[in-house]
Amino acid sequence: MAFPEDPLGLRAELRIGTTWVDVTKRAYTRDPIRTVAGMSAQGTGVDPASLSLTLNNKDGVFSPRNPLSPHYGRLGRNTPSRVSVPGTETYLGLRGSGARATASAAGLPSGTTDLDVRIELTPETWSPATGADAELISRWGVAPNRGWVLALLSSGRLQFSWSTDGSNSVNIISTSLGLAPGERAAVRVTLDVDNGASGRTTTFYKGPSLSGPWTMVGTPFVQAGTTSTFAASAPLGVGDLGYIGWVGVPDRMHGAEVRAGIGGTVAARVDWSTAAVGATSHTDTTGRVWTLEGSAEFTRLVPIFMGEVASWPSRWAPSGQDAWVPVDGAGILRRMQQGRKALNSTLRRRIPSAAPVAYWPMEEGDSATQAYSPVPGCLPLTAPGVDWASADTLPGSSPMPTITAGATLKASVPAYPASTSWQLEFVYFRAAEPTLLMPIFELATGMSPWPRMSLRMGPGGAVQVVGISADGESTSVLLNGGLGPIAGQWNRLRLSITQDGSQVLISVLVIPIGGAGAAWNGSFAGTVGPVRAISGSYTSVLEGTAIGHICLFSRTGVQVMDYADHGYNRETAGARALRLAAEEGVQLGLLGAAADTALMGPQRPQTLVELLHECAEADGGILMERPDALGLIYRTRASLYNQEPTLVLPYGSIAPSLEPVEDDQAVRNDVTASRRGGGSGRAVVETGPLSVLPSEQGGVGIYDESVELNLADDSQAQPMASWLAHLGTVDEARYPSIKINLHQHPELIAAVLRLRIGDLVQLTGLPLWVGEATTDLHVMQIQHEPRPRAWTVTLVCTPASPYRVGVVGDTVRGRVDTSGSELAADVTASSSTLSVAVTAGRPWITSSDFPAEFPFDVQLGGEVVTVTAISGASSPQMFAVTRAVNGISKPHLAASDLRLAQPTIVAL
Repeated sequence: MAFPEDPLGLRAELRIGTTWVDVTKRAYTRDPIRTVAGMSAQGTGVDPASLSLTLNNKDGVFSPRNPLSPHYGRLGRNTPSRVSVPGTETYLGLRGSGARATASAAGLPSGTTDLDVRIELTPETWSPATGADAELISRWGVAPNRGWVLALLSSGRLQFSWSTDGSNSVNIISTSLGLAPGERAAVRVTLDVDNGASGRTTTFYKGPSLSGPWTMVGTPFVQAGTTSTFAASAPLGVGDLGYIGWVGVPDRMHGAEVRAGIGGTVAARVDWSTAAVGATSHTDTTGRVWTLEGSAEFTRLVPIFMGEVASWPSRWAPSGQDAWVPVDGAGILRRMQQGRKALNSTLRRRIPSAAPVAYWPMEEGDSATQAYSPVPGCLPLTAPGVDWASADTLPGSSPMPTITAGATLKASVPAYPASTSWQLEFVYFRAAEPTLLMPIFELATGMSPWPRMSLRMGPGGAVQVVGISADGESTSVLLNGGLGPIAGQWNRLRLSITQDGSQVLISVLVIPIGGAGAAWNGSFAGTVGPVRAISGSYTSVLEGTAIGHICLFSRTGVQVMDYADHGYNRETAGARALRLAAEEGVQLGLLGAAADTALMGPQRPQTLVELLHECAEADGGILMERPDALGLIYRTRASLYNQEPTLVLPYGSIAPSLEPVEDDQAVRNDVTASRRGGGSGRAVVETGPLSVLPSEQGGVGIYDESVELNLADDSQAQPMASWLAHLGTVDEARYPSIKINLHQHPELIAAVLRLRIGDLVQLTGLPLWVGEATTDLHVMQIQHEPRPRAWTVTLVCTPASPYRVGVVGDTVRGRVDTSGSELAADVTASSSTLSVAVTAGRPWITSSDFPAEFPFDVQLGGEVVTVTAISGASSPQMFAVTRAVNGISKPHLAASDLRLAQPTIVAL
């Protein structure tokens, strides 16, 4: 049976060619639509998101080889697919190029009137990929009809541009907004055209809604000179403008506002939640009629899955009365994990981006005879006699060759347009200091008066550049330099040549990789000419010298090898994930701050997915897929700390059966963390119910684990081992299945649709046999099963308590726990005082000495009590308490353990 004509409101779509086709009515109800996203069943990694649905194919529409199908030739492998469900609020959907809404600009402020522009949206990402900048709201046409435009740029910044004459524009760019991918927020810009000090001021803000409250983004931009805005006749618009070449689309918009004056009179205000679903226009509160263009639509649908369908298996009944296609879609990680080709070294990946005229990485295997060039038209470099692939210690490179006695090198440089400067750069490693100045390269150039140039290296780190006449009879030392002995380390040398009037300026920069360099400069009368060839002929003096990544640029000042030479060592995990995704053209948003992530070691050649997982492992964060786009999100470890609940679930809203599990699946109490290629640290939990102690002594025995992480320093290994042991000894239940029937609890739909992997879910009102009445969990997997008139969501959750970390100065999270305390005497279920003995460490603070630190909560025997006062400077101390704070009140025996209900946990 297929879905009826009036289903719950979900939409399943396939992008066939360039068009999204609604296939909801084709889906069989016997096999419900199901989407799953999140961690693997064992919680050890993120699985690709999945989609399963069965399509009616009795007419052969979804048979790729059926020539009578309207989709013939267009149902290919990795057909994009998405599933959307109805949210609780109408919004303006702006998916696709040219999607926009426009209204008359009549009555909008212009000239010398201050401007206040606000817009509220939920974009796919607040940090678009490079080249995917997006217009948000504008009064902007083709010159000379330009007024102003607010846009969202890459790296999560805003740009506000305005014109005073309709043609020329002023552009101001904000600092990073710091908003999470898919986060609903409002942004605002104000333009004070005359700030009273002979200048103008532009200020950016962000907030939760059009009404604020507003937080300033960065500081105001103050410029000299007053200004004005041109009264363009272009319409007021939101979304993609056809005459601006930006390709980004902001996705979901909720409202917009333009005011005359900063915080002044509202000139235009639209609330898309009041629009009619499916309408093609909407009249706002100021009487403006907004008209939709392109693929813009008023809708309530919210994507819960975006992926690809890789295969189209046809199935049919033997009778021929029924035929169907079981569709299995998967998120982008499935395709990314299919390829096993490792990414090239960071130098090999980075250098071509600066458009060298010639480049030879020299990363060939040990049986190579020549080095290829990734630059089109650049012939291979030949180097007979070198020892290929024998130097493998430079973090930013795959193995390179070393020079042997009698080896030679020869490379031709393709012809390139004439220029007045050029730059040669390469990396090298000298095993021992040479005893003589010896040429490492000789350059054939069109330079006058020295068409040949010899670059030499000598003892004590000496560098010399010698000019040689065409016949080789005349020479001149053009430059002498020296950094001091540099044997035993990798270095980079940059030779720069620049025409300056009648003089040729020459400069040599030597940079110990990972350190600070030194430069030497000189000049001579002459004319710059192009480099035509590079050669070398070597004796035993330079034997053992490694060379590679020889690149030539037709300009100077190129710094493309910076950081890539050491493999971006000490780059943060968040920054690396963003950089890798941008380099590979994969959309990735960051949930959290890159600066709050772990420092990583060098990036070595691996697949993109492996490198991204390496970032997550080093930081302790989560790599996940987007539910609304073919892209990824990296969630930082710090973003998991001290969260407020995204979803609060009363026990009565949970469908049967809620079955928490207490097992040893995640127990790790003896953890060794090693830095790749470096030292290690070990953490052993020796006390507590999940410690390494045998069960008869109150523990569970040894559960050991060893992990190798790409960390920047050995000093990071021990804290990471301790953190992993902390996560592995959480004495709480996990919740492998929390079911919610959203069709019975529509009040939960908005919060459920906001859920992301790692968000906090709070269960309340739990019965006594579960344990605590309230428990905080992190969602690790989200499964949707929408049916006609029914919609079930299943969550897989783990305890969130390990991520309640200390906050300095906080009266709850900033309080240090006792080293050891227990009841000194039995207490009844109604006792309002406790006698507490301190068994280790310092006594508890007293209310007479620290009155501001009271009250606070402690726990004993599963009961939480509030301590209102403590007296006594030595053990035992008397606690005045309020009982049954968590609904439990019972008698306790002497020697019952007593400690803070929320002890401070030191964050990693």
